[in-house]
Amino acid sequence: MLYKIILMMIGFFLLIKGADFIVKSARDIAQRFHLSEILIGIVIVGIGTSLPEIIVTIQSTITGNPSIIIGNSIGSCICNLLLVIGIASICNPLKIDDKILQIHLPVSVCSILMLSAFCNFGTENYVISKNEGWILLIFAILYIIYTIQEGKEEMQETIQTTKISFIWIVIYLILGVLGLKYGADFVVNGAVVIAEHFGVSESIISMTIVSIGTSLPEIVTCIIATIKKESDLAIGNVIGSNIFNICLLPSIGAMITPIHYDLVFNRSLLFLLLITMYLLIFDLFRNRRIISKNHGVVFVLLFCLYLTCLF
Repeated sequence: MLYKIILMMIGFFLLIKGADFIVKSARDIAQRFHLSEILIGIVIVGIGTSLPEIIVTIQSTITGNPSIIIGNSIGSCICNLLLVIGIASICNPLKIDDKILQIHLPVSVCSILMLSAFCNFGTENYVISKNEGWILLIFAILYIIYTIQEGKEEMQETIQTTKISFIWIVIYLILGVLGLKYGADFVVNGAVVIAEHFGVSESIISMTIVSIGTSLPEIVTCIIATIKKESDLAIGNVIGSNIFNICLLPSIGAMITPIHYDLVFNRSLLFLLLITMYLLIFDLFRNRRIISKNHGVVFVLLFCLYLTCLF
């Protein structure tokens, strides 16, 4: 048991470093083309920091543990919105950009509603079929295409061209992929063993231990971005990562094999929808759109309460 826990901790470390290497190489590539900060935050960093969740999804499907997929998807999103934004805003108040409010948060709400509909009222009750997986994947691809087009229209001339050579970018990518692959193996195997040992369902383990572990890249990225006063990058990373978690994780799993949905996830899915909608209408009347340190403390406390309720 102790051996598996140690391997799981090593797995989290490999996931974080693997995502870090991939995000670094992706940002270097993006900087060569002078892409906007929001584009880097939502697409490049958003996908990059979601890679641990994506790799865990593939590994969970292959090893026959589908409950981890949905739990990791929903749990990571809640962790992003409450814990990541909470910690980041405690470090430095965050301002929500107009385009985040007008476009990206509504897309996030739509993705949550779509996943909920497929899980509860799809072609097969409580099963995400391959066709529904394809719909989620196409939705994510269209969102990526739109965001890239939006970013091209807002190219920032102030972004410096990276000085890192192409060879080092490739090396970072290879190291990142290896870290994610072996890190996911350790995390999934460890989560299954812990669940069996303590008699806790895989659904709960995936929404807590696995989701927090795979959200560590987002936490680190947002804290660094916030300290550097790059709030667009921090918020963009969280919203982009959530959309990819909701759309890509179930779609990738369902295309490999249909995913059976556990009704225990419905409460967490509703909670996720309410938090996202709160951010959408956040400070609507005063029009300040600043997530203060006090808000950050409330978000972190809400996350702790959420974990307590799960157990």
